[in-house]
Amino acid sequence: MGYALNELANLPVDDSVNFYIFAINGTYREPLYDMISNNFINIARQIGSNAVIAIGTNSEAFTTSVAKKYIGSGNSDRSFTELLPALLITNSHPDKLTKDSMRLIVPLRDAEARFGGWNQFFSLLTQFVRGENEKFIECFEKREDFIEMSNKIVQLKPNFFGLGININEFVDQWRKRRAQAR
Repeated sequence: MGYALNELANLPVDDSVNFYIFAINGTYREPLYDMISNNFINIARQIGSNAVIAIGTNSEAFTTSVAKKYIGSGNSDRSFTELLPALLITNSHPDKLTKDSMRLIVPLRDAEARFGGWNQFFSLLTQFVRGENEKFIECFEKREDFIEMSNKIVQLKPNFFGLGININEFVDQWRKRRAQAR
């Protein structure tokens, strides 16, 4: 499913949705964000009915509201804005967010090289949110240098805007959910 939202608060609650993908960009027009925009309909169709991708009709305001809700009120911090454009992937609707909710930020500047092209990136992303395979997550685990990986594709910083993100726990939880679904 795909939504173009005036406000994050307009996202309907649907208990059958397991993943939310928010395309966030900020102020300026960005070719990498355009890659998501140009493929938005195809991504929405491919992720199926148990996942949602959302973009904002006002990119800057939408990015700010997603950052405030999922990352914290310090969303204007330079370390966050340097990640943009990005996808924020979560397993929680904004109204059902908890401290244990997954928050995975994928900067688009590294996605093409990291995943072997845009088609592969989109394919692995859609397969992941549909619960079909773990290759999307495995791309985060394969790096030998964890510090380099965290600085490039997934920004994992202790108490990043007051939130600690543990990618290993995220992977473990995802695998457990996938095993239970089978």
